[in-house]
Amino acid sequence: MSESANRRQKVLVQVLRKIPLFQGLSPSQVRRILGLCHHRVYQTGDTVCKIDTPSDEMYILLSGEVAIVTPDGTHVAMIDPVTTLGEMGVITGEKRSATVEVTKPSAIFIIQKGSFEVAMKEDSDMQVKCFKAIISVLSGKLNNDNVQLRDYKVEQGRYEGRIAVLERKLGEQVERVRLTAELMAEKTGTDIDEINLIIDDKVKDLMPRVLVVDDQPDFRTSVQEALPDLSVVEAENANAALDILREEKVDLVVTAIDIAESEMDGYGLLENIKSQFPDLRVIAAYTWTNQDEVKDHDFDGFVEKPLNLEEFQQLVDQNMVVDQKQDD
Repeated sequence: MSESANRRQKVLVQVLRKIPLFQGLSPSQVRRILGLCHHRVYQTGDTVCKIDTPSDEMYILLSGEVAIVTPDGTHVAMIDPVTTLGEMGVITGEKRSATVEVTKPSAIFIIQKGSFEVAMKEDSDMQVKCFKAIISVLSGKLNNDNVQLRDYKVEQGRYEGRIAVLERKLGEQVERVRLTAELMAEKTGTDIDEINLIIDDKVKDLMPRVLVVDDQPDFRTSVQEALPDLSVVEAENANAALDILREEKVDLVVTAIDIAESEMDGYGLLENIKSQFPDLRVIAAYTWTNQDEVKDHDFDGFVEKPLNLEEFQQLVDQNMVVDQKQDD
């Protein structure tokens, strides 16, 4: 082995020994684990493993970033190096409990389940140490979950009390509106249903309105669900979006870049909006296939599909705050 290769192996051994699963192993045992590893480079958007598939590999994330993804495409956790992925399934034999997608170019070591099991059988000391490490990791997670559960229950009690107060106040306001509408109908001779329609229209205008433009219904639904406190209007293509903007007050536009079966893509829609509605802010929803091009355009924000719920909500809030300051 060359001197440079020897130095590289020493560095990798030191890195692996910092991983909880391998912390108790001797240098020679870690080198054996290292010998089981196959190196692979993943690009943004690649899938490392899918939910409900056999756990026949474990992974060591050396560099980059990956995300734990739910079946509906939501990124629920971002994982940074150096850490293991899928090791519990390899140990227990259970199927994958989640999908793992690459969010930044990543270097990953892959260890086959069969090779790992053979190494464990041939070195009982290594087997015992690895199982002890797994028990320690699980105990730590259990303790952490118990603390989080306790904190959650405390917060739940606080919020339930606040919700009860707000529900009472809301009920009072609803009753005030009802009585006011009845009084107006009595004084003016206007039909009560017509007055309620006028009130509904006025209330709707008070809510910030977001227009989401995409030919994919699932994405439009994701935006609806991500913004429960806002009024979300949908358009399947750019022309329909422009028609809505000419007829309705909209505070923010979220548009996909690729709009299938449309004469105008997200870039064309941006140009039209900026020329016709220069103060209206526009967020681009892009996929990894057009990530290099999208940020060269004058969008007011960028969000990757599928949506990272927390990041998307923060981006919308930031643009709404800017709009409110401009209105003031």
